[in-house]
Amino acid sequence: MRRGPILAACTGWLVLAGCGAGPRVDLEVLRAGRFTLADGTQADGRELFGGGHTLVLTLDPECPLCLMHAPELAGIVPDTGLRIVGLYASPYIVADSVRAFALRHGFVFPQVLDPDCTVAAALHAVMTPEAFLLDAGGTVLYRGAIDDRAVRAGRKKPQAARHHLRDALEAVRRGQAPPQPQVRAVGCFLECTEVEVP
Repeated sequence: MRRGPILAACTGWLVLAGCGAGPRVDLEVLRAGRFTLADGTQADGRELFGGGHTLVLTLDPECPLCLMHAPELAGIVPDTGLRIVGLYASPYIVADSVRAFALRHGFVFPQVLDPDCTVAAALHAVMTPEAFLLDAGGTVLYRGAIDDRAVRAGRKKPQAARHHLRDALEAVRRGQAPPQPQVRAVGCFLECTEVEVP
């Protein structure tokens, strides 16, 4: 008999265990690396993908949907239970563009350049913007769209009726599973030849 996930609250954040908990990311590969940030500094993988929950946001300064979602993403701030990483996975995205994008929108989380798509490949990321909420063990608690404004490529709604990422974060903070663990992201395809669309 297949058993579902075991849920427990731990400092307000969800801990998932068991075979039904969802896909996993090999965080040890990411924690062992060193990454270049848009400001030119280096960050240890253990600082970025550390002990608590990690929210990875795939971004591209030239993607119209990243521009649309930037104000909402700027409102998500790291805290003691959540690390946030802005990920720019492409050999064509330059640091100057990322710095200007982050400064313009007031992002207060690290802006990680991923020119060889190492992190994107580990996440199986295919779009920008796409959110990945991971627990400390690498289980993907939520993957997908920021909200429901983007209907399909080239078509969007003026206002969101559903806030998928916000709802997932709030559920996990309450010690609950996200209402939808995966929602298809609509946006710009990553320029990573090694990353395949599932």
